[in-house]
Amino acid sequence: MNHLRVIISLSIICIIAVACTGCVGSPQDTMGKLFFPPTLPTPQGTAVPVNHLVVTEEQNGATVNVNTGALITVRLQENPTTGYSWNLTTTPGLQIINDTYKPTYTTGKMVGSGGTHIWDISAVSPGEQKIKGVYMRSWEPVSGNETDFAMTVVVV
Repeated sequence: MNHLRVIISLSIICIIAVACTGCVGSPQDTMGKLFFPPTLPTPQGTAVPVNHLVVTEEQNGATVNVNTGALITVRLQENPTTGYSWNLTTTPGLQIINDTYKPTYTTGKMVGSGGTHIWDISAVSPGEQKIKGVYMRSWEPVSGNETDFAMTVVVV
């Protein structure tokens, strides 16, 4: 009788464990791909300035309106270990104030893994401004098949 009780108890524990594992994980969209919000969260405990915009590949081709002095953070996936990197430029009314690369894996165990290139850009002059980027190998000629990123920033 005790043997049967142990089997039933273990079965119930297994059912609960399987049910709970379905409740955690990455958010999914209807196509089964990972879903990421258009803006990335800041580290816990870090306030997002009211005049701070975070953009990713999701905003490619977008037009945004910001106030003079606003901070725009551009975060684009990059894998410089393959030779590919972003060449990002802005019109004179936008000023790049920080340009960094953050690898996805910092343990050094993922050879060839990519990361995120991050630019902080200040809106310094009113008017229609542009952010443009080309993802390519610097030693290869431009072929027209490169990945592009472009945004229009209206500074008021």
